[in-house]
Amino acid sequence: MLKRRSGARQTQVARATKTSGQPKKEQSSRAFGTVDLSPFPAKWSAFGKLLLVLLVTTLFHLAGIYLFGSGFLLTRLELDTRNNCSTWRPEGVPPIEANITGQGCWHAPRYNRAVLIILDALRFDFTVYNETLAHQASKSGDNSSIPYYINKLPILHRILETEPEHGLLFRVRADPPTTTLQRLKALTTGTLPTFVDAGSNFFGQVIGEDNIIEQFTRTGRRVVFMGDDTWDNMYPNAMNESYPYPSLEVWDLHTVDNGILQHLQPTLQREPKDWDLLIAHFLGVDHAGHRYGPAHPAMAEKLTQMNAVLTNIFQEVDDETVVFVIGDHGMDAKGDHGGDSENEINAGLFMYSKRPLTDASAAVELNSYLRDLNATDFGSDDPFVFLQGHRTMPQIDFVPTISMLLGIPIPFGNLGTLIPECFFVPTLDLSGKSMDYGRNLLEAMRINAQQVHHYITEYSQQRLAAKLAIRDLKELFDSAEMAYARLSTNNNDAAVTSADLKDVYRRYVTFTRRTLVAARKIWARFDVPLIVLGSVAVTLAFASVVVYAKVHWASDVSPMYSVIGLGAISGILLVATGGVRKWLVSLEDTGDSALNPYHETAFAISAGVLGTYLLSTLVQCCYRMTKRGVSAIISTNTLLGLFLLALHTLVAASDSFTIHEDAVTVYLLQAFGFINLLWSFGLDSDTARDSLVKYSLIFMILTRISQFSTICREEQHPYCIPTFNATPHTSVASPSAAVLLFLMVPIVALAIRKVMKASDNAESTGKILPGIFIPIGMIVSAVYWAFDTIDNHHILSGSKWDMAAVKFWWARVGFLAISTTCLFVWTSDPNCLGVDVIPSAAVNALGVTNNASGGKTVCFLGIPNAVGASYFVFLSVVYMILTMFQKPMGGIMLGVGFLQIICLLEMLHIWRDKSSKKRNADIAHGPEVPVSVSTSTSLLSSPQSMPAPIPAPLQGSVVQKEQENADWTFLYLVALYLLSSRFYFATGHQTTLSTIQWDIGYVGVKQLNWTISPLLVLLNTFAGNVLFALAAPLLAVWKRPLTRSTQDQVNRELGRAVLTYFGMVSATTVTATLFAGHFRRHLMVWRVFAPKFFFEALVLVVVDVILMIGVVGVWLPVNAYRDFLVKIKQLGIVR
Repeated sequence: MLKRRSGARQTQVARATKTSGQPKKEQSSRAFGTVDLSPFPAKWSAFGKLLLVLLVTTLFHLAGIYLFGSGFLLTRLELDTRNNCSTWRPEGVPPIEANITGQGCWHAPRYNRAVLIILDALRFDFTVYNETLAHQASKSGDNSSIPYYINKLPILHRILETEPEHGLLFRVRADPPTTTLQRLKALTTGTLPTFVDAGSNFFGQVIGEDNIIEQFTRTGRRVVFMGDDTWDNMYPNAMNESYPYPSLEVWDLHTVDNGILQHLQPTLQREPKDWDLLIAHFLGVDHAGHRYGPAHPAMAEKLTQMNAVLTNIFQEVDDETVVFVIGDHGMDAKGDHGGDSENEINAGLFMYSKRPLTDASAAVELNSYLRDLNATDFGSDDPFVFLQGHRTMPQIDFVPTISMLLGIPIPFGNLGTLIPECFFVPTLDLSGKSMDYGRNLLEAMRINAQQVHHYITEYSQQRLAAKLAIRDLKELFDSAEMAYARLSTNNNDAAVTSADLKDVYRRYVTFTRRTLVAARKIWARFDVPLIVLGSVAVTLAFASVVVYAKVHWASDVSPMYSVIGLGAISGILLVATGGVRKWLVSLEDTGDSALNPYHETAFAISAGVLGTYLLSTLVQCCYRMTKRGVSAIISTNTLLGLFLLALHTLVAASDSFTIHEDAVTVYLLQAFGFINLLWSFGLDSDTARDSLVKYSLIFMILTRISQFSTICREEQHPYCIPTFNATPHTSVASPSAAVLLFLMVPIVALAIRKVMKASDNAESTGKILPGIFIPIGMIVSAVYWAFDTIDNHHILSGSKWDMAAVKFWWARVGFLAISTTCLFVWTSDPNCLGVDVIPSAAVNALGVTNNASGGKTVCFLGIPNAVGASYFVFLSVVYMILTMFQKPMGGIMLGVGFLQIICLLEMLHIWRDKSSKKRNADIAHGPEVPVSVSTSTSLLSSPQSMPAPIPAPLQGSVVQKEQENADWTFLYLVALYLLSSRFYFATGHQTTLSTIQWDIGYVGVKQLNWTISPLLVLLNTFAGNVLFALAAPLLAVWKRPLTRSTQDQVNRELGRAVLTYFGMVSATTVTATLFAGHFRRHLMVWRVFAPKFFFEALVLVVVDVILMIGVVGVWLPVNAYRDFLVKIKQLGIVR
């Protein structure tokens, strides 16, 4: 579709017609100029070749990442051994037939039943009553000074104050990663999670290890469950009764909790009691945190509801039932819980029984035990310490405690230590003999220690690394056993004192605690051979991308494919002969490597292909240098680009720079803008200088504005103040940000329109999409997020509007309709060209040589930027779609980033124009100069439109010009890549799990959709990476006329730009990989270096896919433009 002349063009033609009899030099300097409009050949093989190169290099990168990740992202060997009452018993425990009670297994049970209440994300400070704040509020009559999450569970405080022997409150520390599935796994097995396990939180995982659920059912007990359906995924068909509800609907605060309440009360009131373990997993607190953050009225409402639930439970249970109220993890100030901060790993554990849990008469002696433990060095970061009057312990201590209290075997893989308060009571052993306080605690602790010893002994038989640590542990255990034997010898001797019992107990506790510390070290034992193989593979892949972009893509020299094929065969032979494994023997820490033939094959093929490619290319380059000499001189532009890129990629070499990477990107971008500003003063053209100064200043101002949006890592406090959300302690958007999002709509829309008009491409699709559909799409997005902000702040809480339904249908209909419409319009007709017919006299007046003395001349508008403008419209559509899945502040920042892309395009064009023309010529911008060489084309119906061949003496200057353009493009590609990193942070993200905005997965869907929701989260998380990677091809084709003579050059520059940008991403991935491996023993490895590696690996894959889409996005306008040229030739408009 072609559009006739625009108003601006009519004005110019009228002006030219009036002065046709009075030509002036100024008019002739603004000549139309002619461009070759003969159809160029369809060289689609260049696009296919580029796509293939991207695909192959990505596969090699993924092979290296897989190898490295297999050795770096730790996994723990799971043993399927089960503890059993009859098949294995701790030493000294009588056989089942000798048990007088007939109910116990290893230890006499204190209770017959247990109620396990899991309040998801019950942070420890939610359970502690702050009397100071309560007194102040009571005195002033104002409760606003009390945070929404404080003093909302007064039932716990009342029991601790009025019935201290019936309740116990502890702070329990959850081992990261603190995702729900990993914590539930730990709470039922007593094991520790590993970093790589976090991914299974979203896909479920059947527990294959021994656990308390199996132990209950195997001993004939009945288990009733209700709540989070994660339990059903972990233990399918294991419950006698199950009432699961969907767990990942984080915007739904009530469905799961209300579903539990329908079944909880009737189950508690059953007579007779047909259950032995009742599990109720509430999710409302966790979802309130995810949606609003803890500092929100919704959190107060949910905690108050839970207080009523707990009050009712405590009233309903009988004397034979013990109640556990526990949080699986905590939450940070935004309600997230990846495990990065203390608030995320500190949860509450409250125990209640109508029968006293502790004996008040033994309180003094119990405290002496606890003080003794507190003074003992266990070499652990989770000691028995006091905090606000409450003890701290590992969360997995719950597992042996509930097992021993109810008389079931402790799960085989448990590493927890039983809670002493629960066993410092007199009781009968399984033989019916009476035991006093200290003896009961000691016997229970000995069983716990023997179970842990049995586990690590079995584990060390499977993993060589465990044998290195078990010697010291065995000495500790043997020492405790010998002390116990001496105590047993003097059992009837009055000389056995409380101090003796306490000493032996302390020895067993020391053993279990030291074992826990040793287990953490064993499972933090990296697979060095796999790390080395992966590091080598990703480095070779990065080097190959760089070399191919520099040597083979931009020249006629082809890689030596036969040599590369021999390299692949050699790699396979190396695996077959065991060469890889023999080489790795020389490395340290190889005895326990999980290296297998698949690993060896992946590395051998990667190293064989990439290594021979690099070596053969080196030979080719040496041969060419001997023939032609060394002529390559690195330009200032390239040096600056390399310097900025090196500084950014080396961020991964330091935990401090990685933590503050968001600030580093700002400094680097401001340096780029400032240097461009300084260089602009060296231009001879006043117009070019003024334009470059303007764009450089705008670029720097926009970079500074991007700092207004911050999201803070835990390590940045207290020097970082988050501004992305309404307050630092909530996860909802600010109303002012929602308003500013509306203001961004006209700013970005006018900027797009101005760019299109400046190059005479505001025609056809270039007029319809930027002028109508894209602004509508941005308004639709802004309205949705206004609805979301109104809903989250309860602004219309008293109205009859169902805001959730309004948001759902607005997103489902509005987002889908406008997105598909824009993409359909662009793919149907990507051309942004117009046609005009003007008097020939007007053409002559403008200085264009025209054979026709009279009549009309056909003018086509937008020809010089036909491909670039069309792709720019496509980029604008993608920007519009990305803003739909950004929260208000993120949408604002993405708009700022899009404006910076425009600045880069215009600055790059100025430098290219300056370097190619080498003359003092004005660069036309804006509608006031609608006719210029760079903005429009006059088509004359004569053979003179065919270009003349390039004379031989000028061919060298053409090559030099192409190299200068490549140098400028490289520098601006570096700036583009820095922007992608900057706006990853500016859109509300950090390289931590806790900053992922999971709630975006529910935009436009009523419930979690495993196809759509992950895609929406990816678009939100990597919006900056997607937008700026998609802009990389645009730098190569922006304002570059595509003709028969320039086709090969444009293709070369397109491929060079795409591969160079991919090489930059690869460089960052390589450094993140290498330094994560190097700092694997660093204190911050799991909080800084591992997440950095993980996110950079994901970015590599995302960018590769996006660059492939970008290549196809360039091919469509090129194809459409070629069809246009063929059509006008068939119509006889051009000969």
